[in-house]
Amino acid sequence: MICVSDYLRRELETKLPTARGKLEVVSSGVDRKRFSVTPAPAGPPAFLCVGALDERKNVVRLADAFARLGDGTLTFAGDGPLRSRLEGRERVQLLGRVPHDEIPRLLSQSRVLAQPSLVEPLGQALLEAMACGRSVVATRIGGPPEFVPPEAGVLVDPLDVDALARALEQAAALPCPNAAAREATADHDVHRQAERIEAILSRAAVPSRRA
Repeated sequence: MICVSDYLRRELETKLPTARGKLEVVSSGVDRKRFSVTPAPAGPPAFLCVGALDERKNVVRLADAFARLGDGTLTFAGDGPLRSRLEGRERVQLLGRVPHDEIPRLLSQSRVLAQPSLVEPLGQALLEAMACGRSVVATRIGGPPEFVPPEAGVLVDPLDVDALARALEQAAALPCPNAAAREATADHDVHRQAERIEAILSRAAVPSRRA
């Protein structure tokens, strides 16, 4: 079996002990050509959140934390059951569902990607943002601690709104474009991940030798 993060591997081994020793970790990867570095947008800090507007994505606490900042904008690309709790907020824009092909453009218009999910098995949007040279605010719970170094963003307790507000300010103060964020995605290049999966499948295809 292949897991997209070491966090997910540990979870599976805890809940399914028979899987121990049978799991490989290969992230889903990011296309670093498609998600390339672009110049920083002008004006106040623009924050972006990509994903479903649901409880796991922690979007209401994110909006509450953003409201404590003196300036900037917060854009949500996605839809879901919590949309009504985000509507009408000052400096908050709701785009609804957005085709994946539009995400690079939205990232180029943003300074920080904020994904403070309650839990995140990997964090695909984080990888894509970092590949674009964008700093991130990410949850401490799940996969993000495995690939988000301090120079690339801020990891937070997703339930702490005060800490989340501080994290938004800290991430916005990091360089943009953020070379450290881009560099941190090198090991997750989608072509490198494909090579790893190919190697795993090749090993699995070789018949085991009987004693």
